[in-house]
Amino acid sequence: MAPRPREIGNRDLPPYVEVNTKNGTKYYRYVMPDGTRHSLGKDKAQAVEAALTLNVTLERNPDIVAKILAKKITAKQANLIPPISYVIEQYELRLQQKTYADSSRENHRQMLNNYLQRWGNKLANELTVLDVAEFLNSKSAHSYIKHRIMLIDLCTFMTHQGWITDNVAAKTMEAIVPKKQRQRHTLEALMKIREISPDYLQRAIDLALHSIQRRADLAKMVRTMINIPANTLTVLQEKSRNYANPIYIEIDMHPELLDAVMSCLISPLAFSCPYLLHYRPQKMTEQIRQAKLHHFAMTEDFLTREFGKYRNLAGVYDHLTVSQRPSFHDIRALGIKIITEKYSKEYAMALAGHADERMWKHYLEGHEERKPVKVSFR
Repeated sequence: MAPRPREIGNRDLPPYVEVNTKNGTKYYRYVMPDGTRHSLGKDKAQAVEAALTLNVTLERNPDIVAKILAKKITAKQANLIPPISYVIEQYELRLQQKTYADSSRENHRQMLNNYLQRWGNKLANELTVLDVAEFLNSKSAHSYIKHRIMLIDLCTFMTHQGWITDNVAAKTMEAIVPKKQRQRHTLEALMKIREISPDYLQRAIDLALHSIQRRADLAKMVRTMINIPANTLTVLQEKSRNYANPIYIEIDMHPELLDAVMSCLISPLAFSCPYLLHYRPQKMTEQIRQAKLHHFAMTEDFLTREFGKYRNLAGVYDHLTVSQRPSFHDIRALGIKIITEKYSKEYAMALAGHADERMWKHYLEGHEERKPVKVSFR
């Protein structure tokens, strides 16, 4: 039923406010959804503010003034102890000011979306060590590490803002990373995989083995990076793409790398696609087209899937479990070993983009020659 028309002097009152006059004094009261009345006092300004807040809280079709005041109230509350949804919104603004690769930004977005769904309605100071620990314990070791780093930084941000006093994420334990299960490639096994692979995958295997670049860098290599007269291949590695001063590697191509590059340059599709690694898909949808750098280009995931398919068909690693079988990415480690032995450690490190020996040694792990220990009575 529509409310009765207000008197002229009361038409500026919010909905659901009644006026009661006693002994010449006006008293204001609020009508609740169940019909009960609650006094708002005799101060009109205070009564109006209280009624607007009630209308917003009870979602009783607040008018424009109520909406404006509601935003002010929300902002005021956020300046005290905000919900985690508000915290994440502000934290994302901070991340936008930093330089990250597009893939990293997408990872951050997905991780923050996880926190939003799980804790978005909690106030910042209601997040506990138990909340964080339960979340982390549900993840794999590598995912645990990434989420813990992000959550510690998020809690540091909340501490800086004065919304919490303790960094609860920092109180969780570090992950215990299981020993890597995946085994290394042998050159003999890799060549058997290459032998049964289609031509486009053969070119990818050769380029990966002799250039020792990562999947992302291989997928982005274009013809203009090649200078045949100078015998060079210039690579901008993905990991340094967003540095203030990106690092370009100008590679003096060794003979095997030159052969791999030339094979890409003279393939039937070489002039139809600017990327060195290319193939003609069996089907092409708009969705696939938009997901790729070029409709004939290869993606990182495609390289991994296709290699895994022909690796299994070759049967060279059937004695290993699926999680132990080396992947396309592991070709890089074999390539580093071969180039180190044939050319030099310095050349292999420069080609791989390793600034120090630590990462170079990491890639050589598993390729060490197993020599017998000599034992003598002397």
